[in-house]
Formats: sequence, C-alpha cells, structure tokens
Amino acid sequence: MIDNNNKNNLLMIAYHFPPQGGSAALRPLKIAKYLPSFGWKPNILTVRNPDWYYAHDPELLAELNPKIKIIKAPMFKSLWLYRMINPMRIEKFDNFIKRFLIHPDDQIGWLLFAYFYAINTINKDNIKAIYSSSGPITCHLIAYLIKKQTNIPWIADFRDEWFEAPNNDMPTNIHIKFHLKIENMVVKNADKIVCMAPVFVEFLKKHTNDLKKFYTIPAGFDPDDIISIKKLNSNNKISKKFTLTFTGLFYNTFRPKALLQAVSELIAKGKIDRDKIKIKFVGGNSFSDLDYKDKFEICEFTGFLPRIKALKHAAESNALLLLLSSERGKDVIPSKIFEYLALKKPILGIVPINGEVANIIRKTRSGIVADFDNVNEIKRAILELYNKWQKNELHQKQDIKEINKYNQINLVGKLAEILKDITD
Repeated sequence: MIDNNNKNNLLMIAYHFPPQGGSAALRPLKIAKYLPSFGWKPNILTVRNPDWYYAHDPELLAELNPKIKIIKAPMFKSLWLYRMINPMRIEKFDNFIKRFLIHPDDQIGWLLFAYFYAINTINKDNIKAIYSSSGPITCHLIAYLIKKQTNIPWIADFRDEWFEAPNNDMPTNIHIKFHLKIENMVVKNADKIVCMAPVFVEFLKKHTNDLKKFYTIPAGFDPDDIISIKKLNSNNKISKKFTLTFTGLFYNTFRPKALLQAVSELIAKGKIDRDKIKIKFVGGNSFSDLDYKDKFEICEFTGFLPRIKALKHAAESNALLLLLSSERGKDVIPSKIFEYLALKKPILGIVPINGEVANIIRKTRSGIVADFDNVNEIKRAILELYNKWQKNELHQKQDIKEINKYNQINLVGKLAEILKDITD
C-alpha cells in the first residue's frame, strides 16, 4: 500500500502510458509500479486524447496501486493542424506540413496543456522531483519549462536516441540546428540523464563535459509478468511445430527478409519440413509488411494482443526471434530482449554480431547470434535450432546470475538512488 505521508512525490511525464500499450508505455508503467517500494509516490502526467496509436492495452493499469494519481492533459492534435491548414487533405501538402512544420515531433500540441496541468499538480502535491520519458521529445520540453519555472530537480529518461535517430527527418539546416539546440537545452538543464542503452549516452555527451550526470538503466524484465504467464500456461503447453516467435513490431529498417529467404532455402533443399515449422509474429504487423514472399506459408500474424497474451504466445514457442539491423544501430537494445531472457527460451538473434544485443545473448548464454544480412549464417543458426528441437535437446543452460541483473525491481532501485541523489 502507498502511504502518502511517508513518500516523496514524483511527477512523471509520460505521453505513452496505459491504456496505451506497446513497449513505449512499459518503461514508465514499471517505474510507477515499483518506485513506491523505494520511498517515492508517482504522480503520472499523461495525455487525455492521444494521436492514433496502434496499441491499446488497458489491462496494464491493473498493475498499478489504485492510489497512484494519473493526470490526463488534453492535446491539440497534429491532425487538426493538418485539417486547418490543408482542408482539402492534399497528401503532398500534408507531408510538407509534417516534414517542415511539426517539430520536434507530432506531439508538440501537448506541450502547453501538459505544462499547465503539471504546474497545478506541483502546487497541490508538493512534488519533490520530475521524471520525463521520451519519445516523444515533447515530454522533455514540458519538463524543461517546469524546471525553469520551479527549479525542481529533473531526470530526463531517453528510451531512444534523438538527433542520431535514423527516422529523425530534418529537411533543412535550420531544422538540424533547431534539434541540436533543444537537445543541448535538455541535456544541460536536466539534473540527471538516464538512457536505456549506453550508445544513447555516447550520443548525448556531445553537449556537456559533466559526464557524472549520465546513467544507463536498461528496460529489464518484470518477474511478475513471468508469474502471470506461468498461470496462463499452467499445462506448459508447447507448440507441436518448431515455432519461432517474434513479439512487437518490425519496421522498414529491419524486416525479416533474410530470415524468410534462409528458411525457404532450407525447406526447398529438404533440410526442414515445411509442415514442421512456423514463424509467428505477435504484434501490429501483417503479411503486407513482409518484403519476401512467404511461398511455403510458414508465417502467422496474430495482430496486436494485450501484453500478457503476447508473452503467452512466446512462452508456448520453441524459440524466440530478435531482429535488429545495423541501420537501426548495432548498439541499440530492444526491450524485448529482457523479456525473452526471463522466459528462458532459446533466442535467435538476427542482429549485428558485434553489437550490444549480441553481447547480451552471449554473456547470458541464451541463444544463437547470426548477422542480420547474412543469409548463410541465418540458415546455419535456424538449422541448428531445428535439429536440436527434433532431438528434444532445445534447452538453454543460461547464466541466471547475469540475467537477474535485468530484474526491473533492481533497476527501478537504481533510479530511486538517482532521485535520492538529486533531492538530498
């Protein structure tokens, strides 16, 4: 139970928060879930009317203590701006507006509303510290304005990169200078910077010599999720086909083309029985997102599912698939890697072989790594897993001590230490 009299109040600014689902909402949710154990009472500032988002998962709210306050500020949607400026909805004009006018992101219309809601909360609830989570970057700009107004200590948490992000479309030098300027503004004014991957720290260090303000806290896994999955799968149901499962979304930069090519070639050569293999994609993708024809009909798409149901599919699989291209960034760490580790299933990491994810898989002894673009390496890895499955030898002797470093309870404890440091 949360004792309001004995806990410090934290204002958490998180655009993505349940009932929104997906990985973007999980980071602030799990922090809000476990921070009370470390002496902090979260007050969540999120959006009342978000732009369209593929994931809706209201069941996640059951994880929070009902006494945690959730404040919902409205936003002026970018879509409304498009309609005002371009009432005929000419696609080229819409694209121009998005590319040249909506910066730093589509959620900038939330900034002023959220700021005033935040100030009202601060005045009522004796807020001791601020935490902002990006993307969107607008969350950090809200926190920056509050910091300037109140001088309350502020932690800026980067789930992704900013200026160096591959999808950060900056069409002119003016846009480049603008993004660099506000990134510099956030880094210099935040009391502490937390990043989900070490490479994001490297990107942001260009703005300051104060290296003591940077911390890396990865996404980690929630042990409660694993307990919930075991309850759902009490019979330890496992697929009768060799089932390789991917959870989440894949994008333009890391579609599973090489994987499908590799499996198709193995089937064509008779090394894998097409009736004994399935590749399952659990998330918002569909067949139209594939860039390689599924000619042997081995793929299955579930569509978006509530998180626990998605993890149940993973738990019923024989192995788990991780995709990460070098274009996305060899040192980016997708949050799903930690859930995969906790599920104790063999991982097929089709990733840059000298990157952070590959190192985690090797250090935890949790699976096989194959280079994202190397079809022959992927064929070798798939065939190794498939042959082990046929022999009933598909077991991983993981390094449990190494995996437990990513327990979210311990990771939130590190955030609590940072909060203590900036508020003492």
